[in-house]
Amino acid sequence: MLNQFIKALPVLFLTAASVDTSAQDNDFEQLSKIAKDTGINFPLNYKISRPRLEYPHWDNDFDIYYNFLTPTLRKTQAALSFTQNGVVTSVTANSIIPHAQLDTTTIVDDPKKFIGTWRMMNVRSIRYNDSVYLPTKTYYRLPDVLLADQSKDEAFAVISDNHFKLYVKETGKSAFKKMISAKYSIENRRFMMMYKLAKASAGVSQIGIDEKGYLVLNSPRVVEEVKKGVYFSYYTVIEQYIFEKIK
Repeated sequence: MLNQFIKALPVLFLTAASVDTSAQDNDFEQLSKIAKDTGINFPLNYKISRPRLEYPHWDNDFDIYYNFLTPTLRKTQAALSFTQNGVVTSVTANSIIPHAQLDTTTIVDDPKKFIGTWRMMNVRSIRYNDSVYLPTKTYYRLPDVLLADQSKDEAFAVISDNHFKLYVKETGKSAFKKMISAKYSIENRRFMMMYKLAKASAGVSQIGIDEKGYLVLNSPRVVEEVKKGVYFSYYTVIEQYIFEKIK
């Protein structure tokens, strides 16, 4: 069900409970009767940018993304770490610096371009993994893995100049429900921060619009495994939402 993906969004806590839509419900019902274009192909690496698998390029490419981070974004970060059998594992549930990044070609200079009603075309969970064997500085990349895909469900995002709302009708259900309602701000042209009161507690996603006009919203979580002097392994799981603007 689509709400399994919404649970992964860091902003779910912003909505205490889903509620039935009212005036917009009929609009969404009519819009959802229009068949989606099933011929559109979004590969698992759609608009995903990763470092080159060579030393020292991997580190240099990764470090470029720190230039997009601001003090406001950094305040949202928290990680949990534990050690087992000499391996240190760190988990960041809502990462602003994953190794699998939304491609910078999707950056939007005018945030007003996000305003409108958007129909969900694709929603899925994808795992990306890079690792390096430190003694030889050899890098590896495992095949991308589709963990789940709920693109058959219907959803509409309504974005105003300061609010983000997500309406969902899961397969087999009779009505749309408002699953997310939050204030938002666009930080450094690349991040959407959703919050109720304070930005420090905001959920952060990477957001952009591609050359075809699709809105791409990526919510990453990161797991890093490190065995000192032996290897680093980077796992990024992205909940990816792709929307088409309808009005």
